[in-house]
Amino acid sequence: MILFAAAYGIAKDRTKHRPVTLAIIGSAVVVSLTALVEYFWTNPYLLFANVYCAAGFGEPNRFEGARSMASFGNATFLAAYLGMVLPFIVSSLFASERRTAPKPLLYAALFLVATSLMFTFGRGAWLGAAAGIALTGALQWKQLWASRRIIAIALFVVIAGVAIVQFSAGSYTVSGRLASILSIEGSTLTRVQMWESSLPLVAERPFLGAGPDTFKYVFGKYKPEGWVEHMSDPLVDKAHNELLQSAVTTGLAGLAAYLWVLVAFAWAGIVRIRKLEEDSGAWLAAGAMGAALSFAIHLQFNFSHFSVSPFFWIAAGLAAGVFEANAPRKAFMLNISAPAQAAALSLLAIVGLSLAILSTSPLIADVQFAKGRELQAEHKPAEALARFESAIDINHFEPTYHLSLGETLLQLGTGKNDDRYITQGLAAFEQARRLNPSDEQVYFRAGAALLEAGRNGRHPLLRQVIAQHERGLALNPVMVDAYIDIGVAHAYLNEVDEAIGAWQDALQIAPASDRAYFNLGWAYEQKGDTGRAKEAYLKAYQSNSKMTEAKDAYDRL
Repeated sequence: MILFAAAYGIAKDRTKHRPVTLAIIGSAVVVSLTALVEYFWTNPYLLFANVYCAAGFGEPNRFEGARSMASFGNATFLAAYLGMVLPFIVSSLFASERRTAPKPLLYAALFLVATSLMFTFGRGAWLGAAAGIALTGALQWKQLWASRRIIAIALFVVIAGVAIVQFSAGSYTVSGRLASILSIEGSTLTRVQMWESSLPLVAERPFLGAGPDTFKYVFGKYKPEGWVEHMSDPLVDKAHNELLQSAVTTGLAGLAAYLWVLVAFAWAGIVRIRKLEEDSGAWLAAGAMGAALSFAIHLQFNFSHFSVSPFFWIAAGLAAGVFEANAPRKAFMLNISAPAQAAALSLLAIVGLSLAILSTSPLIADVQFAKGRELQAEHKPAEALARFESAIDINHFEPTYHLSLGETLLQLGTGKNDDRYITQGLAAFEQARRLNPSDEQVYFRAGAALLEAGRNGRHPLLRQVIAQHERGLALNPVMVDAYIDIGVAHAYLNEVDEAIGAWQDALQIAPASDRAYFNLGWAYEQKGDTGRAKEAYLKAYQSNSKMTEAKDAYDRL
């Protein structure tokens, strides 16, 4: 809201329209150049520091690695940002050069930003950008015929960028990604399944919803048939549709409020902008309205994030400021003395500064936590432990910090054969559970860490492995790895029949699980059932031809 207010104040001053627009476009050009260098060579941040994004942490996964992310650390977030900038560039092209920038520079900016947007392969942002540009043009319909030459050049520039992306010989193509929008498979299928599963959640608590940011805790109740999860999968914590996300977490009341704000903003903008002249900033308002629409459409396929959403509020503030400057209202002044006004402003400044300082604490804690995860991945548990403890000292109420602390303590306890670390690790897991007993990850991660400690000689911990995973499965019954871990724990406890039952449960959810088949082969071999053991080993190898130990076991039998 601070950014909205700042943009609102800037837009009310016509002399600031040009510099703020150039700042928006210029910064997007820098980000776009970073994205292009990243796609064709490497992320520039890696040249100067061992980080992958401006935040100082984060690495691309396999899917993201073939897409541009620039300074955002995520291709989807970059796409949302660039999709909002494009309407500003288009609206500037329709305006006179003395109000924006020379047309050749704007064409160059359009080419760089549009091409970088295509290299993100973000379909939701593509649709949003197209709609935002269309709205920007519609709101400036008086200039369309006179600007037909500009439109033709702009189309040529964009098509040239699309062609470069299409034939860049990367893992994705523009045509392939566009075709996938209509193909209900892959990530599109996942989204459709999440949307379908969100409807029963809305019906369960229709008025006020489950609570802010609780989707990841309630989604487990209605996961679609055939849905399979592994511990290594990304956590499903958003509905990937802002309307459904609002309905699930804040109820129909929250959804109505959300829609009212959007519709009121859009209606007021469309009505007012038609009465504005170019001199009054109509071009800036049109670009801001287009940017807002671009983000709103993007959100129906993804989710809002702090790295992108501030720019939406800047765009909304710019549009509101232009409208307010051209439709002034009578000022309402309270009869307050100058000393009282100064005291009130000082109090507000102190409160605002205090809130700003407090709001930085979670970010500092996140940075410490991220550094700890990096050290953990580098097999430096002692150094990671210090980082996790530092994050907890700053923000004691984040369960994830305690989970990582518990995992690291168990790792140290196992490696050093020191029960003190084991005890402290169990306490960390218990603290995570107290902070959020509805989080399935608390139990799954605790179970996985306890299994690693238990299989290294601490068999009493194996009972806790089973108990933790069973608690997690009560919240999310399709976590395949949990069933496999339960089976392993039973196997270490010489409870072969119980282990077989757990691995068969895993196959009920994931019929092609190579790990479950391989473990079943071992269990049947222990029981002397050679025929079923061979069959299980063969299915394990057929499910994963890289599992050579399954083929070796089959050949041995």
